[in-house]
Amino acid sequence: MTKGVDPQHGSSKRGMGGETCESLLRAARAGDTQKVVDLINSGVNINATNPTGLTALHLAAKEGHIAVVKELILHGADVNAASKKGNTALHIASLAGHLDVVKALIDANANPNCQSVVGFTPLYMAAQENHLDVVILLLNKGANQSLTTEVCFVKYLLTYRRMNRFIIVG
Repeated sequence: MTKGVDPQHGSSKRGMGGETCESLLRAARAGDTQKVVDLINSGVNINATNPTGLTALHLAAKEGHIAVVKELILHGADVNAASKKGNTALHIASLAGHLDVVKALIDANANPNCQSVVGFTPLYMAAQENHLDVVILLLNKGANQSLTTEVCFVKYLLTYRRMNRFIIVG
């Protein structure tokens, strides 16, 4: 297997202009909306992954590129695609505190209760980084507060209590 994009996920497919899926991943990460649209329209696989299982949607969500995220969703990107660690774009956007990206993903039916390989949810990840606005949005959109693993339960509980105190005292 060569370095780069995972061929198991259609990444070897080239668009009509000869562009590879690696180009799509780079454009999404850089926030180049027009390049992303052009690559999708040329036939590049929108759900291609890099070696760690990240898609263009994951990479755009991580960087907070809302325009790219919206275009990827509009063109049919899988909002619940998980990386090799089980993280979705919603996990990544929640961890980074990108409220507008989290909202766009939820509005596109991303699962707010998805769990990573180790049991982390988007809610846990947002709470861990003290992104109160993201925590509130996820709770309002049906995130389950009780989903966790034994590994992260204590940390989750302490973070939640600290944030709850902030809301009440705030």
